[in-house]
Amino acid sequence: MKLADFSRKYLNDIIEIEKLSFERPWTQDMFIASASNKKVNFKVALENGAVAGYCLYWIIAGETEILNIAVCPLRRRRSYAKAMLADVITKSQKENSKAVFLDVRSDNEAAKKLYFSAGFEQIGVRKKYYKNKDALLLRKNLQ
Repeated sequence: MKLADFSRKYLNDIIEIEKLSFERPWTQDMFIASASNKKVNFKVALENGAVAGYCLYWIIAGETEILNIAVCPLRRRRSYAKAMLADVITKSQKENSKAVFLDVRSDNEAAKKLYFSAGFEQIGVRKKYYKNKDALLLRKNLQ
């Protein structure tokens, strides 16, 4: 697996993974706007040149927020998300970020297991954030 910077050549695959992963997927315009924002880090996980997943995050005012992370359903449970998350944490530490934040759907057991095993803690709940499900607000302290 290789982590690469976003390129438009990956966009169609990213959009397909997004649609397969979320009830309310980001649009093409949202991805393009994020890729154009110099504050957003946009990484793509590649396996033999094919898009396996992607992660978008930013580091602002000493804090990191993961904006979007997903792995192709056919490639899940192969440590792609773990590798992308480790990359976010490493880069956040290098930038002296105090903490990493993210939202996770309350019934996404696989993602919750990953985040809790990486040292994230639940710090809040956003009721009905995802259509009929809550979002758990998670934080990993880095300092």
